[in-house]
Amino acid sequence: MGWYALFVETGSEDIVQKCLKLQFCQKDLYSCVPKRLIPEKKGGEFYNVVKPLFPGYLLINTKMTPSMYYELKKLPKYYRLLRNSAFVLDKIYRRSQRLIDLRIEEEGNQIYNYDDFFNEIDEVEIRQILQLINNENIIEYSNVIVENSKVCVQSGPLYGLEGMIKKIDKRKRRARIAINFFGGERLIEVGVEILVPDSQGMMKVHQNID
Repeated sequence: MGWYALFVETGSEDIVQKCLKLQFCQKDLYSCVPKRLIPEKKGGEFYNVVKPLFPGYLLINTKMTPSMYYELKKLPKYYRLLRNSAFVLDKIYRRSQRLIDLRIEEEGNQIYNYDDFFNEIDEVEIRQILQLINNENIIEYSNVIVENSKVCVQSGPLYGLEGMIKKIDKRKRRARIAINFFGGERLIEVGVEILVPDSQGMMKVHQNID
């Protein structure tokens, strides 16, 4: 079993995931649409909004085979399997006009290896993403203290991961964090609660957002 990313039509991530859940049992294919909870201001009031972490992408954990690959290609709103050499497989498929089994053996030696066609998400990258999201695949708010440009996370998904934080916007109540995804660094905004000291030296959360 490995983690892979599907590139789908932006805004259709949940639709594709629903199709996956109807088509596959969870033990054969687990799907995940990572999301983030962020505050947005409208009419002078802040509201909680849930948005995709990577718009246009859906993560799956499965054993990738040619049969699985071609089943995925039938999904609505599906574009391609990200970062792979599956075009080689398609070329072979068109030539043979049938779904081939890559485990063809010649004199006991395997000609093709699945890893030659399907590249998994790097283990370090997927571990970082899974560490940030909760059971509903959402990055919740972290409670942070900002003193003299120094950020200290008191609790939440960013606890112990201060190194990911590139910038704090107190006014918008957001943190810009760096997440590695397919070999590149992406800057993404997530929601935070800013803690401030009161007269007794205790920490007080800014006005709650409903």
